[in-house]
Amino acid sequence: MRVKKEYLSQILFNIAMMLFFGILFFMGSFLDEDIAKTLFSPDNTVAAVITSTGTIPFFAVPVLFCGVLYERSVHSGIAKPAKVILCIVLTLIALFVGFVGGGALADKNCFGYIFPFLNRNYPVIAVLSVIFEYPLFFVGYHFAKKTEDKLLVQRIIGLMVILLLAFIAMQGIKFTFNRPRYRTAVLGYEGIGFVPWYTQFEGAEGYAELYGINGDEFLSFPSGHSILSMSAMYILPSLSWLFPRLKNKQFLLVLTGFIFGLIIMLTRMILGAHYLSDVSAGAMIATLLSLAYTIMQLRISSRNIKPAENKPIQ
Repeated sequence: MRVKKEYLSQILFNIAMMLFFGILFFMGSFLDEDIAKTLFSPDNTVAAVITSTGTIPFFAVPVLFCGVLYERSVHSGIAKPAKVILCIVLTLIALFVGFVGGGALADKNCFGYIFPFLNRNYPVIAVLSVIFEYPLFFVGYHFAKKTEDKLLVQRIIGLMVILLLAFIAMQGIKFTFNRPRYRTAVLGYEGIGFVPWYTQFEGAEGYAELYGINGDEFLSFPSGHSILSMSAMYILPSLSWLFPRLKNKQFLLVLTGFIFGLIIMLTRMILGAHYLSDVSAGAMIATLLSLAYTIMQLRISSRNIKPAENKPIQ
C-alpha cells in the first residue's frame, strides 16, 4: 500500500510539472527574445561547468544497470549459449552507451565549450568513458548480488525503454525544427536572427556552409540538455532498486532530479544555447516520459503482492 502511495504521489507531481512547464512554454512563445537578452552571458564559466554535468545521469545509469542485468544473466537458469550471447550483448551495450556518455561530456555543448580541443577528440572520449562510465558496470554487478528483488529485471527493462524513447524523441524532434541558437542569432550574420519556435527557418544548411557555422547551431528547439537532465526525475528514483538507504526516499529523489533539471535549463539559457521555449519544451517531453515511467513501475510493483494477500476472507 505504501509503495502504491509513493507512485501515486509521483504521478500527481508529474502532472503538476507538466502544467508548470506548459506555462513556461507559453510564456517563452511570446517572451523568448527578451528573456534571452536578459540572461545571455556566454563567458560564464560557472554556468558552462554546471551545464556539462547535465547529461551524466542519462548515460551513466544505463551502464550501471547493464552491470545488474549481466549479473542476473550469469546466475540465471537459461541455456549456456543463450547466457553467453546475452552477456556479450549487455557488455556491448554498456561499452556503446558509456562511449556516447563520454562523448557527451566532451561535446562542444559540455566541457568542449570550455576546452574546444575536447570536442570529437576520440582518445579523450575513451579516457572519459573509462574513468566516469565503465566502472559503473562493475558497481551494478556487485550490488545486484545483494538484492533479491525478483522484479528487478522487469523494472530495469522498463527504465531502458523509457530512456530509449527519450533519446529517439530528442533526435527526431530536433531535426524537424531548424531554429538558430541565440548565441548564433546575435552574431550579426545576414539572414540569421531571432526566429520563434513556431516559425520554420529555411536554408540552415546553406547558411552553415556559407558562414562556416556548425550545423548544431541550428538545432535550438527543443533543448536536448533539458530532455536528458530532466529525465533525472525518473532516473534517480531507480537507484533505490539497488541501494537500500534510498528505499524510502523515492519522492525526494524525484525532487532532486527536478531541481537538477531546472538548474541545467537555466544554464542553457545563460549560455545562449537555448530559449525559454526550447528548455520548457524539452522539460515537458521528459516529464511526460517520467509520467509513463511511473505508471509502468506502479504496474510492475503491483505484481509483487503476495497471493496470500489477495485471498478472500473466509
